[in-house]
Amino acid sequence: MRNVKFSRRTMLRGLGYGTVFCSGLFDNVYAQTAPRITRVAMFGYANGSQYQSEPTGGEKDFVLKPHMAPLEAVRNDILVFKNLTLARDPGNAHRSASFSVFGLGARTSIDQEFAKFLKDTTPLASLEIAVGQTSGDGGVIPGLSQVDGRFIPSVKNPLAAYQRVADRISGGAPAPGNGTPMNTPSAAEQALLRRQSVLDFIKEDVQSFRGRLGPEEATKMDFYLESLRTLERDVGGSIPTDMPSNSCSKLAAPLLSKDTMMNDMPEHSRLYLDIMAMAFACNVTRVASMMWGGGENNEAVKFGDIDISAWHSVSHGDPDGAPGRQIIRLQAYFAQEFRYFIEKLKSFSDGQFSLLDNTAAVLSTQNGSSQLGSAQNFAETDHPPQHAPFVVAGSCGGAWKTGRLLDAGGRNHNDVYLSIARAIGMNVTSVGRAAWCRGPLIT
Repeated sequence: MRNVKFSRRTMLRGLGYGTVFCSGLFDNVYAQTAPRITRVAMFGYANGSQYQSEPTGGEKDFVLKPHMAPLEAVRNDILVFKNLTLARDPGNAHRSASFSVFGLGARTSIDQEFAKFLKDTTPLASLEIAVGQTSGDGGVIPGLSQVDGRFIPSVKNPLAAYQRVADRISGGAPAPGNGTPMNTPSAAEQALLRRQSVLDFIKEDVQSFRGRLGPEEATKMDFYLESLRTLERDVGGSIPTDMPSNSCSKLAAPLLSKDTMMNDMPEHSRLYLDIMAMAFACNVTRVASMMWGGGENNEAVKFGDIDISAWHSVSHGDPDGAPGRQIIRLQAYFAQEFRYFIEKLKSFSDGQFSLLDNTAAVLSTQNGSSQLGSAQNFAETDHPPQHAPFVVAGSCGGAWKTGRLLDAGGRNHNDVYLSIARAIGMNVTSVGRAAWCRGPLIT
């Protein structure tokens, strides 16, 4: 190959031509191919449901029962289900449900499968939060997330949850009471990231264009592209793979370092939800889960209009009487907190969409009911897995339309999570235990 010498002016002029060509091509290709950054949040509460929780009506004109009434304000942002089964193995209903509510019949829970798939895109693979103390035959577990058959520890107080997220946001954690914007990458850094992400993608277009150049101009173009490669190596390690949303800001650090029990929910719950939203907005993680009470939980729950002396015991009381009314109120409280999270994500912009648009947030419990009715035999109706309450908020990057009631026809919750897995880009035909899957349920 002959040696080619460039004057400084010639080189800069050549680079300028290349910049005009390549920057326009990069921007056009990026605009057409840049994927939406999807996220998954999962919430699971203990002890099942009062048996009359299932919505009624048609796909669009569905009617929410008092158990889910707080979600009426966000009905256009959710999918609700009827005739859904939360499959589980035989044995103690609480224990087997603890393994299956997120585990789906597998030794590694679905949130951890999501985290493994997305782990290279964020500083933190996943965030797990646990509220309350599990007990009884359901077993004492640190959370609902599992890896290889073992439940993994979850964060149990607001300050620890905050530190786990804030320490991974550029600039460190602000002092309590002083929320500060995150140091988001500059426009120049974002442009570099675009070039890094599409340089190989446009290889064929570049080669086609290069074939129309003369020898001297082709050499200039090669020099320009090699300069970009060098720039990638210099800066690529300092720019995250997926950029934070333009709503990323660092919250003030909470002052609460006490482990959260059920009666602490009014004071602690929304701190956790704000931290989860911050983690998503700042792209610290794309997978988060929250355990409300775990598998079997017998704590006293007394706040607002809820007066439960022992949660698990009351869940087995007369479902048509005072115990049933208390369980309905507690379920409505969980729905209210879920609505808060939905509205928080909806208030954050994520490019031309909202964070909620690019998220699938799931609200579920461990079984369909504790009893099917006071007139029925308790032993025959203990913790049936059928008709399990289940809600999905957000469209996970536009994968489906919300504002609908879907009839699962008795299918398992695995098929809902299979739909979510496909939406975040996993090329799978089943999730959890394959025998429990029939195919994506959300269309």
